[in-house]
Amino acid sequence: MSPVQREQDEDREAFLPKTHDEENILFVEDGEIGLWSTIKAHVRLVGEIFMGLLILLLLVHPPSRMTTQQSAVPTFPMKTYTFVENTKYLHEDMFASREETLHTLHNWIELSSDGRGFVQIKDSETFNIGEPYKINGNMGTDEPVYMMSVFHQLHCLSYLVQQVQNATVSGALDQEVAHHTAHCFDYLRQSIMCNADTSLEGKTEAGPGWGSKHQCKDYDEVLAWANNHTVYKWKKNMPDEAVL
Repeated sequence: MSPVQREQDEDREAFLPKTHDEENILFVEDGEIGLWSTIKAHVRLVGEIFMGLLILLLLVHPPSRMTTQQSAVPTFPMKTYTFVENTKYLHEDMFASREETLHTLHNWIELSSDGRGFVQIKDSETFNIGEPYKINGNMGTDEPVYMMSVFHQLHCLSYLVQQVQNATVSGALDQEVAHHTAHCFDYLRQSIMCNADTSLEGKTEAGPGWGSKHQCKDYDEVLAWANNHTVYKWKKNMPDEAVL
């Protein structure tokens, strides 16, 4: 058969009805294609459902912008507090004399923990929190402890109140007092910026800042945890003029 005749036969066969065997082959091929299309459709549907659930999960529980490092201190519950004036801890007449200042600041002692803010942390090296302080504990031996920042901040504020009263009397601060005062001012500045309370305060009859609600850690829970981790009782047998 010449090349020309072979080409003509192939052209004619393209339009001839297919044999039974050819139809079976095509049917199998079409079936395989249909089955593969169905599988792909199901895989795609499952993938879309999974992506939808993942997006919903991220919307409900967005990831933190910072990697959370394991902490030796537990996460305390939040509580709504309304800021109001409390003359038990501060009032304008407390600066009239040194005695009145100290008697008022003495009320702050209940705000601190039993161990004056020092807590003992087991396995502290696993938390990367640096070298501990050493204080004499209940057993008469030096114990490794850490100071919780909240109690350091309260001490600094109490100290500054004392020095305001002292400055009104003496008119000047000696070098040691001035150094401690500067430390406390800067420490409190950084503490305020670190916590960055974004509560919105409006105008109230009580005055600027009073009557506004804030979301805060439950301070009773903080105190309870600190007291359970103290190594000595600081509040025993204290004179009336003792302060933080």
